[in-house]
Amino acid sequence: MIEFVAVSALERSIKSIFIIALILLVRRKLNIKSIKWANMILWSILFIYLIFPYSVLIEIENPSRYGVLQYIIDLILIISEYIRAFVKDFGYLLSKINRVFVASLFLVYVIKQIVKRNKAMKNSISVENDKRVIDVLNLFKLKRKINILVNDKIKVPITYGVIRPKIILQSHILKDDELLKYVLIHELTHIKKFDIVFSHIKNLIACIYWYNLFILIASRYMEDDIEALCDKLVIQRVGDTVKNRKEYCLSMLKLIEQKENTKSVVLKLHPTKERMIIMKKWKKGFSGICAFALVASLSLTAFAEVKAAETEEIISSETPLQNRVNENGRVEEIEDEEYSRLKLEEIYSNELRSANIDDRTTLSGLGHKYYKFNMESWTEPNHDGFTVKMSEMSCTSDLNYSIIIQENGKVIYQEYFNRAVTLTVKAYHNSRFKVTIVNQSVNPLTYRVKINSYIR
Repeated sequence: MIEFVAVSALERSIKSIFIIALILLVRRKLNIKSIKWANMILWSILFIYLIFPYSVLIEIENPSRYGVLQYIIDLILIISEYIRAFVKDFGYLLSKINRVFVASLFLVYVIKQIVKRNKAMKNSISVENDKRVIDVLNLFKLKRKINILVNDKIKVPITYGVIRPKIILQSHILKDDELLKYVLIHELTHIKKFDIVFSHIKNLIACIYWYNLFILIASRYMEDDIEALCDKLVIQRVGDTVKNRKEYCLSMLKLIEQKENTKSVVLKLHPTKERMIIMKKWKKGFSGICAFALVASLSLTAFAEVKAAETEEIISSETPLQNRVNENGRVEEIEDEEYSRLKLEEIYSNELRSANIDDRTTLSGLGHKYYKFNMESWTEPNHDGFTVKMSEMSCTSDLNYSIIIQENGKVIYQEYFNRAVTLTVKAYHNSRFKVTIVNQSVNPLTYRVKINSYIR
């Protein structure tokens, strides 16, 4: 069985360390020996993983049949249990402060962006009618209007903006034809690839996951890989020859970066030893491509949650339930008016995944369907139990169905009904439940069931 399940941000943050570790392990090799886009594809996978709130749950029946697969699943389950224990202990506390903290970081980031942009624009002089600049702009044929500015108070070439990009240069760059050409091609390549958008996303993700040191470390290496890819694309545009690579590196070395607080807010051009090595040695190789394919495949596995499918008992109306059960009167039938007064919240499917169960389905004759969840929520620790509301019911014959409720594998309630019904169930923390709807008729049964936690 394969289904999408919601995953908490804290759980996702912990598991992202696996992807980050893989990328950092091979990024240097990929920059030199693999395809140009290798590292940026891997960082994009990390971005999607951190932003997309769902994973694919895969249940494998009888994993023991597959030999070594059983040991792999067991290892995954052990690791998952430790992660869930950590989430359970710290998730509730984090959820209380995270929204305010993240909102504050977002606000500070936006204000800082505006202030630095305005500071950079101040005293900047537009470059008009420079044939060298016009010739380079014509190479890209971008539909967006590009403004070229000069400001010597900014120590390195930088690019601002997405819709109306602005490239800020220094006067000494305009005096060197070759340096001007390479700098403009480099910055225009950033603009064409919308790298500033990627940089913003990177910084906003860092704000969301401010408590994860590994994501903050990864953010620095992402910036380096953005620049390394841009270098390769520059060489590709001017012609990948030894001569052009050497000229480009020498031109970049003319840009001596002075101490300037522009990190992460803009795309800035400055040479580094690593980039010089990449430009000298970069060449696609079989080993690098294989390493990229392996890491990409392993990274994609983070989107999957694997577990052994539970063996379900066969529930059939051919053997009628003889005994009605209501352990300690924990299950109570209520009217719609009382139901409307309850404060309803989401319950949680197994593995602490948020699940608002609202299912419309049709059961075949004598068929059944179950819903599994638990009551160990870290976002809402105070609840009285959960509700089971049956409605919109129809059958070609008389309604005839039963509801079976199990707690930690033990039946605490079972009852027959021939009408729509709403139940409240007193529930305890750390208990796992399964609600099974059994069609006792030989004709198809259509129904809608809603299951939520509640507070009176």
